[in-house]
Amino acid sequence: MHDLATLRQVNLSAVRRWRYEVPRERSAIGLFADALQKDLSEAGVDEAVRQSLATVLDELLANVIMHAQEASGAMHLRVRVTREELVAQLRYSANAFDPTGIAAAHLPTSIASANLGGVGIAMVRAMTEEFSYQYRRGENHLRVRLAL
Repeated sequence: MHDLATLRQVNLSAVRRWRYEVPRERSAIGLFADALQKDLSEAGVDEAVRQSLATVLDELLANVIMHAQEASGAMHLRVRVTREELVAQLRYSANAFDPTGIAAAHLPTSIASANLGGVGIAMVRAMTEEFSYQYRRGENHLRVRLAL
């Protein structure tokens, strides 16, 4: 069992914020997803939006675990929800890698036409209003935004 620390929730009128630290292990992603779903549900975020964010973050966290070069330490997430949007910021230490620069892949139109792998970033783009990247002080910073 992993110790997933959800830090104190900050309520600022209609804005809610959470911070999470996720160990760099595949099994920790499920624990994080459960905590996130609970927090967002209690904040009144629609189930479809919660599921979209969970899918996007699962893809991004799994990519860090499986592909990040010279990675170290836990992955850090900040999630903010307002009346208009849901924003998640992912920060992790590793060599610079900008997934927003990956050429757009075409999403399959059916299960039969789908190939294994290669569409995760396209899916992230399709499910978010914003998908941005910065590299600062040895850390990768990803930001995704979903409209409510």
